[in-house]
Amino acid sequence: MKFSIFYSLLFASLILVNEEVYANSKASKSAQQNIHHICESSYDLCLSLLPPYLAKSPKYSRLWYAYKLYQLEALFALERDEELEKMLLTVVSRKDLPEKFHIYSYILYAKLIQYKGDTELANRYFNEAKELLLAVNKEWPKPFELIKVANMLLYMNQYQIGYDMLLGLEEKFSHFTDANFKYRLYTNLGHFALRLQDHPAHQEYRLKALQWAEKTDNTNMQAIANFNVARSHYFVDSFDVAIKYFNLALTVSLKARNQSLVDKTYLNLADIYHRLNNRNNVKVLLKKVNFDDLDGVYAKLYTQLSNDN
Repeated sequence: MKFSIFYSLLFASLILVNEEVYANSKASKSAQQNIHHICESSYDLCLSLLPPYLAKSPKYSRLWYAYKLYQLEALFALERDEELEKMLLTVVSRKDLPEKFHIYSYILYAKLIQYKGDTELANRYFNEAKELLLAVNKEWPKPFELIKVANMLLYMNQYQIGYDMLLGLEEKFSHFTDANFKYRLYTNLGHFALRLQDHPAHQEYRLKALQWAEKTDNTNMQAIANFNVARSHYFVDSFDVAIKYFNLALTVSLKARNQSLVDKTYLNLADIYHRLNNRNNVKVLLKKVNFDDLDGVYAKLYTQLSNDN
């Protein structure tokens, strides 16, 4: 009798332990899926929530690299370049990087280097990342990866090659309904059309990218897509339409907490009002810009508009 009671209690305790392990495992998977969704939809929130995930993962494990890549991509999307560069420098020199992380970290680092003016070094990183991507996709090319290759060709000034490549992708994957893929495809087609001075195509692709961005939960994508539509009209002096979409971009970029895009939007609007001789609007808009965060073309534009108004 005592033995049967003992085994009954033991069996019950084992069930409870197994249920607890299963529940913990299920909760862990749920948390990973949740952070995945968050990092796909909100870069600012992703950066806020990631540190505990990184801290709990063994450093340089596959999971750690997956979380780290989310962190790098969010910093790049929000144009927090100093933080991004500091973080990349701690990993790009490692010889044991997982394949996907190796490729994407090199692409991000190359873009940063090129922005700083070192085109030769940037091309070395782009070429290594491109060769790795092409090798990975040799047998079964993945459309997302091919967009990455085309984007690198854009940065390497190989405009017609990249454009033709993406036009082929558009035709081959016309049946795809993945909003993320379509947004990235048309965003990059828009980049190439602008470089090739095809303004009607530029406007068309920017609008298509916006339509697909609006099918996602990613407010940063939506903000950038509105901004790009506005710029496509700005380039052909269609200022009324440009102002409309810049205002939409401003609303969404504030929601996405993308301060860099907010400042760029204010400056584009100020530039338009400067061209329309509306000096009061220019002054109001310039006061909203955080000058300390500006660099390159936008820092020069801010200085020019300030001096002229």
